[in-house]
Amino acid sequence: MSQFSGNTKEFDICNCGNSCLVRTSRTPNNPGRRFFGCKIPKDKGGRGYFKWIDPSPEVELLKEKLKEVEEERDLLKHKMKDVGDKIDSLKQKLKVTKKERDCEKAKFKRLVIVVLCVLVAKILFGLV
Repeated sequence: MSQFSGNTKEFDICNCGNSCLVRTSRTPNNPGRRFFGCKIPKDKGGRGYFKWIDPSPEVELLKEKLKEVEEERDLLKHKMKDVGDKIDSLKQKLKVTKKERDCEKAKFKRLVIVVLCVLVAKILFGLV
């Protein structure tokens, strides 16, 4: 007999020699739990073979690890979105700052021109 593996299609053999079917429990106590069962019903000569297909401890450990990794991934996605929003905000502030800088540069250039004009006028008209 072999144990269920999620990667391969292993099977189990009933005591009557027939291969078993993989079935899914629909009972309230074990909803969705998978099991091997004889393909020949008991009322038609089957022996009623039954065996739960429980995943190995390694599979359970991997499922837990996967859950942790998915949670970490979701957290990182959230952090990336926050960082992206901050970058967008900083880009907007940079645009405003550049416009303010350009405006101040233009004012400074006008002031330099006015000061030069005053100096040239003083020199030309001998006001110095």
